[in-house]
Amino acid sequence: MRFVTARENGFTLIELIATVVVLSIVAASLLGVYAKGVARSADPMLSVQGVAIAQGYLEEALLKAFQDPDQAETGSCEEGAAVANRQNYDDVQDYNCINDLAGALDQFGNPLVGLASYNVSMNVSATTLGPGGQQAAAQQVVVTVTHDSYPVSISLTGFRTNY
Repeated sequence: MRFVTARENGFTLIELIATVVVLSIVAASLLGVYAKGVARSADPMLSVQGVAIAQGYLEEALLKAFQDPDQAETGSCEEGAAVANRQNYDDVQDYNCINDLAGALDQFGNPLVGLASYNVSMNVSATTLGPGGQQAAAQQVVVTVTHDSYPVSISLTGFRTNY
């Protein structure tokens, strides 16, 4: 017959408490890392949406004429600064008036569904492109898109030349 000593029966209370404490510390650390990842998981989507908005505005502006076809160019928006008049913009300089702080809009002034938290501003300025004696006149268009709640700021720059 074999006698079992107290050392062979299992864990002591102190060993169990130490194991629970260690596992609690590990679990708290992992949950903290997980919470940080979840909190920032929307940032890539917001950045992609911001880039898409900026590309749309930039493409719209760069497809317009270099200079106003109707009248002498003033370097600003002769067609009016009202959002509803954006469909009448006929040259790149007209887009220097864009400052959509109530959300991204389409070219007709209609709000884009689900994008009301984005703010869009545009800056158009005259510049030259090319080396030394071969410089050509151009319009530099900068579109900046920001978000109301998240630290997302996207800037795209394009150039329209007189071709």
